[in-house]
Formats: sequence, structure tokens, C-alpha cells
Amino acid sequence: MSAVYVKAAGIQTEHFDQLAALDAIVNRGQERVESAERNIYKPLNRKLSKGEVAVIAREDRSILNDLSTLILNSIGDLLEYTSQDKLNDAEQTPLYAGTDGVSEYNFAALYKIIEKHGGVEGALKNLGELSKMSNPINMMRFLSTNPLYHASKRLKLRGGGYPIRGMSLSGLQALEDAFLDIKHDRQAQGVVVGAGSMRNFDTLLVFDKLGLLSKDEKESEIEPSFGAATLYLSNDQTDAYAEVLAVESRYSPSPFPSPKAWHALMKSVKVKGLNVDVIVTYCNGVKTNNENELAAIGDTFPEVTQKNYKSVFGYTSKANNILDLSAVLVDESIPEGATVLINGAGFSVGIGLIVIKKLKNIKVS
Repeated sequence: MSAVYVKAAGIQTEHFDQLAALDAIVNRGQERVESAERNIYKPLNRKLSKGEVAVIAREDRSILNDLSTLILNSIGDLLEYTSQDKLNDAEQTPLYAGTDGVSEYNFAALYKIIEKHGGVEGALKNLGELSKMSNPINMMRFLSTNPLYHASKRLKLRGGGYPIRGMSLSGLQALEDAFLDIKHDRQAQGVVVGAGSMRNFDTLLVFDKLGLLSKDEKESEIEPSFGAATLYLSNDQTDAYAEVLAVESRYSPSPFPSPKAWHALMKSVKVKGLNVDVIVTYCNGVKTNNENELAAIGDTFPEVTQKNYKSVFGYTSKANNILDLSAVLVDESIPEGATVLINGAGFSVGIGLIVIKKLKNIKVS
């Protein structure tokens, strides 16, 4: 069996275009700039960075959807910290992706009609305009494999992988697949992508129905956001930022993990013989879930330092655990050599953990 190392990371989120922007908030004491996309019900409108526009073919730019754009920008950030040459062995570098693929173009078009006609009533009278706004090329954007196609082509990787659908555990489960393949010598390296958006219209309706959203931001239990993160993993320790010690997900059909599930997960870390120095909590803002997780941590690791990055990123669903891991590598308050536990959970999917040993900080440019 082989050890598994994180060789590079890159991000793009609602609030941070790259790791350098995250560094300014986490390490330099700067205040987070509020997003221009504060209306959570407004469709996303992210564009490729200048660097990515220069390398993405025109025909591929024409079929990008929102998550694909985020992923490509996060890859551009990742390549600031590693050489493309390291990833050019296409047959030996699979892609592992926790992401959806469908962007809501009909909802985006409907939003434009509502704006144009001054409200819902006017929009309903003019729904026929939707057919004029439809474009056959949107079929390419609807594919669940759209982000995988763009990510694998950008990095010249083997195939396109498959989209893992584990709700907010998706990124963690993609990392779990990559970790096991490299650990058991089935692969020498791989790229992991986590990308998601809590601004999905259907998701917002469900969370509103559950009482987790509020027009008063101070009363809202979660901060819906979006983002993508990319990791480069390898069995080669040279210049690595962290060693991945464990990744585990457990299925549970419960919408929210029970106190028993959180206690069992925390105890499993001790059974593995891992001495944890820092815990990055999942705590996504849902009060009962936060209470259950924190109680389990308090019972099992009462003296361990806790951190939570959702106050920085917001709640990004499928990207959240990969973003948490990336933040650990940037966060200078977490010392080199520290063992860090990162918790995760997915609505009606289960619960999970990542344990890494931080080897050095990512020094942003």
C-alpha cells in the first residue's frame, strides 16, 4: 500500500476567486467583501477568468454551464501551485468528481421574463417568450457529465470519470474513491473535484420549506452559496502540502445525522489510533445538526481546537469538504505537522470524515 499526498489545490467560490483571496481573509485579517450576487434567488452568472479564456477552445466555451465555469477557474488556480507536466500522463491520472452538471437555464430565462415584465403576473402572461429564449445547444449544458468533460479535457486526463451524487458528501466521497485507489496502488495519482451550488432553485425551495431560510439574514440557519475546489493527489511525497490519513463515508437515510451517528463517527477516529489536533466542523448552520455534532465532539475530543469555514465560504453543498481541506492548507493558524479532522454530512445520504496531516502551508502568490 502507498501513502497518499495532496500536491496542489485550487478554488473558486462566491467570495473568493482563488486561494490568494482566501489567504487575505484567513491570515491577513481582511474583511470578507460581500458578494455582488446577494440575491440568492437570482441565477448565477460566472465567467471564465482571463487565464482560462486563453486556453479553453471557443467551441468548449460555448457549452459551459455554471459549475463547469467554476471548476475551470479552480483548475487555473490549482495550476499556480503545480506544473501541468505533472498531470500530462493522461492514462495514469483519473478524475474523481463530486458534482452535479445541470444548470437551470429555464429558471434563468424565467427570471429574465419576470424582470422584463415587472413581476410574476406579467411573466405568466408572457410565458410564450420562453420558447424564443431556448437554444438547442443547452442540451450539452444539461448533461451531468458536462463539468467532467471540461475538467478532464482542460487537464488532459484519462476519460471523464463519473459524477458522484452524494449531496453535501459528494466532494468527500470523490476524495474517498481517489484515496482508496492510490492507497491500494491501483493509481499513482488523480485529480479530485468538488463543485456545488446551494443557489439551485429547487434546493432553495426545499430548504425554505424546512424553515432553514429566512428573509432576515440573522435568523436564517444557513448561508446558501456556491463554489468549486480541485485537488491533485499523488503517492509521491515531494513538495506535498498534506498527507491524507483517512477518508470514510457512512450511509444513513436520515435527513440529518443523529447524535448517535455523530458519536459513532467521532469514536471511529479514536479507534483508528489517530491523535487529532484540530477539528474542522461540518456545522452548516442547521441548529439541531450543529448541536448534535458539537455534542459528539465535546464528548470525544473535549480539548481539541475547532474551526469552521462556512462563515467564510457560506454553504456550498457538494464542494464544502474539499473547500474545507483547501482552507486548512492555507490557514497559517493550523501548524505544520498538525493532524486535522474534517467532518462532513449529506442530506439523506450519510456522514463522513477526512483526516489529513498538514505538511506545509500553501504560500500564495
